[in-house]
Amino acid sequence: MEPRPHRLLGVILVDLGYVRVNEMQEALRLQMTGTSHRLLGAILIEQGWLTRERLSEALAIQLKEDWGRGGQG
Repeated sequence: MEPRPHRLLGVILVDLGYVRVNEMQEALRLQMTGTSHRLLGAILIEQGWLTRERLSEALAIQLKEDWGRGGQG
């Protein structure tokens, strides 16, 4: 059985229903057009589309999935 591919944070957040696809697209656009690198989670929180608690949950899921894959990323 092959390991599942690494799920990006944005995919996890949308899959959980924590953010909408259009919100994720806008956050990614803001991230790419900014003059300094900002973390996706920070942008989503700044825009009011995500709470810190839900970001923490999604990051924990991502970490758990990565560890389940042998920690390879």
